[in-house]
Amino acid sequence: MFESLGLEIWHIWLIAASVIAIIELLLVGSYYLLAVVGGAVIVGLLSSMVDISLTVQWFIFTFATVLVAVFMRSLRSPAKKEIPDDISYMEGKLVSVLERVSPRGRVMYKSVSWAAESEDIFEVDETARIKHVDGSTLFIEKIDVKKGEV
Repeated sequence: MFESLGLEIWHIWLIAASVIAIIELLLVGSYYLLAVVGGAVIVGLLSSMVDISLTVQWFIFTFATVLVAVFMRSLRSPAKKEIPDDISYMEGKLVSVLERVSPRGRVMYKSVSWAAESEDIFEVDETARIKHVDGSTLFIEKIDVKKGEV
């Protein structure tokens, strides 16, 4: 097939692996195609040593690609378990009341308007403390000035 160019089939596998590796590393940058590169390299090296039919080469390529993908996945560091909605850092922070809270209203926290609920009544421009957060609702409480809380 490529004999007129002086290439054997194993050359084609290695050239394909090189082109895919360059595309992956320069353009895509995700490393997903490196498993395909590994499969092509394995088939190229095997077919350079042993005369293998094209059908068997494709089978080996598929199998080798899956094996390389599994191997690459085993090298990855375990995923960090992040809590996607971890907003507990907001607890104890101060907010400014935008709309009267009785028992629901709106408050401002870090330039963002939030829904708020409280057992206490808050008037506009009062300051409150975030007691806890549930979804996008801030549960607020009064600040005890007698205890020196600000």
